[in-house]
Amino acid sequence: MPSDELPEEFAPTGPKLSRLPIRPAPPVRPHLFRDEARFARRLALLAGGSELAAWIWFARLLAHRGSPWAALAFVALRLLRPFWSWLGTRLPRAFVAFALLAVSLLVQGFAAMSLADTLAAVAAALPALGDLCASAAADAVTIERRAAAYSWIDMGQGLGCGLGLALGTAQPGLAPLLGTAALLAGSLAVPDLRDRRTPRSSWPLSLRWQVLRSPLAAQLTVLAAAGGALAAAAAARSRAWWMIAAPLLGMATAARAEVVARNALVVPRVLAAIALVACALRWVAPTAAIAAGLFALGAFCAAIPGAVARGAGEMERPVASSLGFSALALGAGAGLAWSASAW
Repeated sequence: MPSDELPEEFAPTGPKLSRLPIRPAPPVRPHLFRDEARFARRLALLAGGSELAAWIWFARLLAHRGSPWAALAFVALRLLRPFWSWLGTRLPRAFVAFALLAVSLLVQGFAAMSLADTLAAVAAALPALGDLCASAAADAVTIERRAAAYSWIDMGQGLGCGLGLALGTAQPGLAPLLGTAALLAGSLAVPDLRDRRTPRSSWPLSLRWQVLRSPLAAQLTVLAAAGGALAAAAAARSRAWWMIAAPLLGMATAARAEVVARNALVVPRVLAAIALVACALRWVAPTAAIAAGLFALGAFCAAIPGAVARGAGEMERPVASSLGFSALALGAGAGLAWSASAW
């Protein structure tokens, strides 16, 4: 009759070689090499600068309650980020980024001279370069350290989005100057997008659809779109210097709450509830509603990268991040369009 005990070589029965308990080693965090870290930081500067330029103009539209057509144009151009990534596989990525930045800067300059805020906001929304930077990082950084490069790009996008909302809310008149400065600073990283003797690749629509159907990406996309719409509708006509603190406080709060949250979707759900309350307070306490709406918008800028880094698979992170930021822009534009037409 066979015995249930393992052989000696698999289950030794002799004395222990060490009196100390055997524990598994802690997980190893991926660290970039020095040249890779410099490359990732420059890509984060490019992605963050393009987000700052777009969202500072969006905050100006919020302050002046821009036309619904301007909001819809803003959304349409921010949703083109997968297309620019795909175009980077057909043309050199540096050329695509340079062309988008050049067109945006030229149109913004013309709009500033003619005082056409709608045209300037649309031009600032054109260079949505987050996916282009992520695909460049995917081709240049090896897989064992690629997650760290994705984190740099996501943090750059979130920080640019939050700072753009804060600065544009506090001083809408500085949007032309600061938006141009952000794009010029980001353009310093355009040479880093040149080919590195590797094939230029991107994520196909089939993979994006597959990631969108995953539980994390699906719920995060819905929460970002709904929360962005409600928060933007509540934050219309937000023109006060002290409101610069609301988006920044939201980012800091979301970053700290993410550490203690039970799972990756707790913070986005709470922020969507805050946005709903802010929208309901619009008719009762307008100032509190504006502050709460800006708080929720800024917090989503930090909650999206945090949720993606915590809950998405390593190979799905850039796609899930793209879906989250696209949904936030979609919701915010829809909320601005609704507030401009309804109120």
